[in-house]
Amino acid sequence: MKSIISFLLVLLVTFNVVNAHFELQNPPTRGFVDETEPKSPCGGVDSVGKITDFPISQGRATCYFYDGDGTLTFYFAPNQNSTFIQVSDNQTYSALTNTPKTVNVNLTRANATVGSQGVLQAVFALSPASGNGSWYQCSDIKITNDVKSSSVANVSPHISAIALFVCFISALIFY
Repeated sequence: MKSIISFLLVLLVTFNVVNAHFELQNPPTRGFVDETEPKSPCGGVDSVGKITDFPISQGRATCYFYDGDGTLTFYFAPNQNSTFIQVSDNQTYSALTNTPKTVNVNLTRANATVGSQGVLQAVFALSPASGNGSWYQCSDIKITNDVKSSSVANVSPHISAIALFVCFISALIFY
């Protein structure tokens, strides 16, 4: 009887672990290991991975959720041994299956500076229905300036006017 109860407890814990995993996609995760994902600060993947450019205040991080309920929050630190500071709003997700979610990330909340490097940490805090604790993943990033959007509408009239002028002059010369 004791072995049956033990088996059921192991099965229940395993179900909760599988039921709540997520994966940081952008910027790319250092790595993803189901068994160590509950280990802070980076889910047991402590070696620096590929360093990815990431904008300072207009960053967007994307995670895939395979199942589970919980709250996703992003944090930043200059390295994984430093204090992580929250750089996103809390995002609550329920019963998602294979669904990507994008979160706005503002590294200026952590006094980050352009040109520096650091660790972006994703923490998925499980709801009581999905299990206990949190899951962790990290990305290694280099902070860049925000991309300034340029509008084609603002450029097109100038190009069109120049092209029209060249065509007009060419027509006069070669006519």
